[in-house]
Amino acid sequence: MKWNDVETAQISTRSPEIRASGFFDHSSFVIRHYSLLSFAGLLATLAPAFAAEPIKLHPDNPHYFLWRGQPTILITSAEHYGAVLNLDFDYAKYLDTLAADKLNLTRTFTGGAYVEPQGAFNIARNTLAPAPGRFICPWARSDEPGYANGGNKFDLDRWDEAYFKRLRESTAHASRRGIVVEMNLFCPFYEETQWKLSPFNAANNVNGLGHVGRTNVYTLDRHGGLLAVQEKMVRRIVAELREFDNVYYEICNEPYFGGVTMAWQHHMADVILEAQKLGRSSAQAGSAVQLISQNIANNTARIEKPHPAISVFNFHYAAPPDAVAMNFQLNKVIGDNETGFRGTNDAPYRMEAWDFILAGGGLYNNLDYSFTVGHEDGTFVYPANQPGGGNPTFRKQMRALRDFIYSFDFVRMHPDNSVIKGGVPPGLTARALVEPGKAYALYLRPSLTTQFSARWTGQVEPKFSEEYTFYTISNDGARLWINGRQIINDWNEHGEQENAGKITLEAGRKYDVKLEYFYNGGSAAMKLLWASSSQAKQPVPSSQLWLPGGSGNGLKGEYFTGQDFERPWQTRDDPQVNFAWGSRSPFPVPAHAGEATLEIELPPGSYKAEWFDTKSGAVAKTEDLKHPGGIRKLASPTFAEDIALGVKAVSR
Repeated sequence: MKWNDVETAQISTRSPEIRASGFFDHSSFVIRHYSLLSFAGLLATLAPAFAAEPIKLHPDNPHYFLWRGQPTILITSAEHYGAVLNLDFDYAKYLDTLAADKLNLTRTFTGGAYVEPQGAFNIARNTLAPAPGRFICPWARSDEPGYANGGNKFDLDRWDEAYFKRLRESTAHASRRGIVVEMNLFCPFYEETQWKLSPFNAANNVNGLGHVGRTNVYTLDRHGGLLAVQEKMVRRIVAELREFDNVYYEICNEPYFGGVTMAWQHHMADVILEAQKLGRSSAQAGSAVQLISQNIANNTARIEKPHPAISVFNFHYAAPPDAVAMNFQLNKVIGDNETGFRGTNDAPYRMEAWDFILAGGGLYNNLDYSFTVGHEDGTFVYPANQPGGGNPTFRKQMRALRDFIYSFDFVRMHPDNSVIKGGVPPGLTARALVEPGKAYALYLRPSLTTQFSARWTGQVEPKFSEEYTFYTISNDGARLWINGRQIINDWNEHGEQENAGKITLEAGRKYDVKLEYFYNGGSAAMKLLWASSSQAKQPVPSSQLWLPGGSGNGLKGEYFTGQDFERPWQTRDDPQVNFAWGSRSPFPVPAHAGEATLEIELPPGSYKAEWFDTKSGAVAKTEDLKHPGGIRKLASPTFAEDIALGVKAVSR
């Protein structure tokens, strides 16, 4: 039967996908002269738009999502957040690439307040740094020239409708590809270079708003008139995306930098909620609204007094995944939605992903620098000094993780490392996600050190009688005392940074020195240098350092796990302090290349055990077993670095 055998058909275009496609212009449309097969194909293409509810927390296990009727974990390796605001970026090709790898999340910045200069953070071809004149945002351009990165200034009283069309169309394309969009509304200004480009900066708008320092923008009382503009932008974006089922909102990227206050974040959560209620019919009033997420910290932190509307708590660089266990009792999704600063190789980020998901996390986003303008298929080969990784091979590893975890009924599982009774090789760690008696997902990987502190003590002997400048180069915090006087105090989390302090010393005299350091993720570095009018700047040499008591050259190094100097780790004599550990441990960790025989406690029953290659996604070894109960030894195949194990009960 052909469609033209029937007179007419009317289909509602309330769906945002249909509207965003530009396919139709009215609230309903009439189709004639199409086969029923063609019409069925159209409905199949647009089917996600008719989903009853937006993505939400799974009612049976809110550590995970429920989306389009299916339990969902969000796993991706996605671009650096500029897909919408960068006019040169082909978002369709990019999203098609994610979908081809079965990845289901992208993270997008609005551009309403924040955009980056080219070269920021040493990122090559940064998608968040559009070329001059190629930045688009919610605000319309005025007739007045003078925007810092080309073109006219912005008018914060007028919208740029072309931006919202691009926003809707990209979100619709993501929806058709089965991809969820994390819409990140705001971002702090880390440095003046970002504030210089912001439409919120008074130099870049014609409204006389934003005559404030960059650390006052996201406050309730020092914002220089910007709060009302921020609220207006949130309402408009929520209105534009209200009916998409593949959207949730993150209030602010990394609000723990740049002066962002918690009161402001909670206020914005209220604004999002209020905006979602506007325009809803009485029939929709009780239906689910789009989720709200909050970025909590780099690495880990305990969440205190959360806003009741927050459903997703995101962390950055969350390896090891302590943030999950620390906040599991909240019964919300815990995510790791930014990675980096651990080199460009695949291994650190693959292990971070597997570790985080097997710890009970519900969201993982690797920051993938291979997506750039002109390489929206993720094939850009970035330089070795890039602050992160990502590439086609890595994305296949993320698909392997997805396939592994989706082979389980993960909604019925919870983290429980107590089932692992032994057999973990030295230098490795193991974790387990468990449905007791039915399913066990386990992961082995090399141990990772991401939080430690160190204290070096001894004496320093100058060669000249004059003023010396001491320097620390560190990632993260450092503080230095010479002869009991503190001359450097930078006890903050940051990227690699130099600090300096001056003190006058006498030649040949030994002065007490104490240097303290903490590391909280990223690329670990700690260096102690000096210079004077007679001494070129250089690392303080071992010949001028003395161990406590003068027993030899160097400094006594005391290392601690954590950042509070309370849990001793190891002690050694360091000839000098000139370290660039990166993501490696300060102490040698033997690389694993061999087998493991895990001891797992299982109840009586029949099981199938499969060892899973985390790089290829292949099953490397299978074992069928009938187990009387108690501890069972399971021998792995030979592996290097990491491996996964799935054990599932089999009905007989």
